[in-house]
Amino acid sequence: MRILAYTLLFGFAFSVVSQQKGEQSLAQLEESPAGSKIIWFLDALEAGEMSDQSIEKYFAPKLIDKSGVDKLKGAFENIKNNDGRLILYQADRKNITEYKLIVKGTKSNEWMAMGFIFEDDSPYRIAGFTIDSIEGAYDSLKSIYPKSN
Repeated sequence: MRILAYTLLFGFAFSVVSQQKGEQSLAQLEESPAGSKIIWFLDALEAGEMSDQSIEKYFAPKLIDKSGVDKLKGAFENIKNNDGRLILYQADRKNITEYKLIVKGTKSNEWMAMGFIFEDDSPYRIAGFTIDSIEGAYDSLKSIYPKSN
């Protein structure tokens, strides 16, 4: 009984830590239902693949209805063609459904601010995203994803 209580307490504490606001580690992103979709997005950009099935799985129905599958695929292709792979340097969790990122394109070599909004409820699919060039000195930041950079 005591082991079960400790396990449940540890699990609760880990869950609370992984749901905290503010700057997120890679582990926190991977553990978060919304944050894990950011990792998927970055990986999909590198692979250059955005299928209709992945759009239905990872994007909110309201966004799909509003923008359309072709427009979402076009936005994805524009990022891939103009910026290349996006290297993640900082992820800031504003709340359970909003993240702000600092990324750098491997092709464009530009620093960018990227925002993700997620559904309010599980499965926390992507309800919107933005990407804008930013100016500033971010060269002191260390990349957090992918791990090899």
